Amino acid sequence: MDTIAGMKTFAAVAAHASFTEGARQVGISTKLASKYIGQLEERLNAQLFNRTTRSVTLTDTGRSYYDRCLPLL
Repeated sequence: MDTIAGMKTFAAVAAHASFTEGARQVGISTKLASKYIGQLEERLNAQLFNRTTRSVTLTDTGRSYYDRCLPLL
């Protein structure tokens, strides 16, 4: 995974609070978006999202990362 692709995917998922809609926005599958986010979390050694079967929300760390990603993208 390219870091920029991971950041774009992360930002789209965060903006829409949905892996499905975020993946659609960047033109990839939901499965690939989930993989990118997992790799990004592993690289950063931090959980970026709280995931349940019904919702996806940013953690405090995820919110900070999101705020830093937007100006770069």
